[in-house]
Amino acid sequence: MASTSHSASRRSLRPHTTPNVRENARRQRERLLARQTELEALAGPIHEATDKLSKLEATVASRAQAPLKKIERLEQTRDRRIKKIQEQYAAKIAEIQQEMEAGTETLTPQERERESSLLREYAEAIVTFSRSASASELAPLLGVSTREAKTLIMQAKADLGVADAAESAAPASDDKQDDKQTVPAAS
Repeated sequence: MASTSHSASRRSLRPHTTPNVRENARRQRERLLARQTELEALAGPIHEATDKLSKLEATVASRAQAPLKKIERLEQTRDRRIKKIQEQYAAKIAEIQQEMEAGTETLTPQERERESSLLREYAEAIVTFSRSASASELAPLLGVSTREAKTLIMQAKADLGVADAAESAAPASDDKQDDKQTVPAAS
């Protein structure tokens, strides 16, 4: 006896009718979901291993970067200290330069007296040398040209002449005062 197409499709489970098509599609989805769940379960250890590997790589990378970061921090600290030291020394140098400029402009009375006596000795030495030798012989000694040596000799003579005139004028005025003092005492 011949079977109907409905019963034949049920027996063979071939998608001949709409209910079979829906049932086959549902089963196919279930099989896909089951396979996907199975694959996810199988992939779980892979994901865990990948996570652990990435953590390990991050740890190794951070360990490799640690010396570089430390070097960078040390260089920054060094640069700050150098800048600070440079600023301190620049301030000290400026202070010393100001003191030096102020110190050279003002001489103490003892230093002025000493300077004038040394200049007088220098002038006397030049005049004494010029009496026995010429300006051309004095020039190499002083490290100047002959013309400058002549100028120095004339200047030294002039300085000594002014100084001698001032000294001779001072004793003469002292003598006059002594004369005036002796006159009243004598009468």
